[in-house]
Amino acid sequence: MNVPVEALWALLCDSRMTVPHRSPLFRLGLPRPVECRLPDGDGGVGQQRECRAEGGSVLQEITVWEPPVRLEFRMVRTNLVHRWFFDTIVEEFRLAPVDASTTRVTRTTLGRIKPRFYLMCPLFKLGLRQVHRFVYRNWASA
Repeated sequence: MNVPVEALWALLCDSRMTVPHRSPLFRLGLPRPVECRLPDGDGGVGQQRECRAEGGSVLQEITVWEPPVRLEFRMVRTNLVHRWFFDTIVEEFRLAPVDASTTRVTRTTLGRIKPRFYLMCPLFKLGLRQVHRFVYRNWASA
């Protein structure tokens, strides 16, 4: 991304999603992200990260905090639709500066789907990709 590593780290901790969405999946009910923030103001292992979407939110516990290069967290609870399908979701961001104004971002999402929804994995993967692309477009425009 054409964003310096320190600025991208700040967006992981506090960002609002204002760029118009393009995906028809949001019109079909995929929760569109609105903002992510650290509700306690400071980050760190054991602290919380909250991401709000249209229709609900996800509360996450930070499990790895290595500013400005690595952030990992796990879902603690959510009232969004995916609460019915996933037992757990763990996400990791790795940021690597390419130069002073560009950062390579690697995002890994691991989810444990409830067994009765296993055949829906391709749909979940598509939905997560749309959400992540939407967030990246917002970060690129920040």
